[in-house]
Amino acid sequence: MTDYPTTPCASCKQPVIWTVTDKSKRMPVDAQPTSDGTVALTAAGSQVRSRVVEAKFRFGRKDLHKAHFSSCPQANTWRRR
Repeated sequence: MTDYPTTPCASCKQPVIWTVTDKSKRMPVDAQPTSDGTVALTAAGSQVRSRVVEAKFRFGRKDLHKAHFSSCPQANTWRRR
C-alpha cells in the first residue's frame, strides 16, 4: 500500500505515482516498493519528489520504488528523444 496518490499507467494500467525529479522533470514510478528499487520518494507540499539512491545505500531498504520506465512493457512508446 502506498501513501502517495496513484493513477493507472496509460499503457499497462498498473498503478503509478507521478513524481518530480531533482531536475524538475516528471517521472512515473511503480506504486509498490520493491527489494530491487532504486528511487526514494518524499512528500514536498502537494508534490511527490523522487531521487535515485546510490547503490551503497540501498541494501536492506524496503521503501524504494522502481522507475515505471523499467517495468512497463510499452515504455518505449512514451520515451522522449
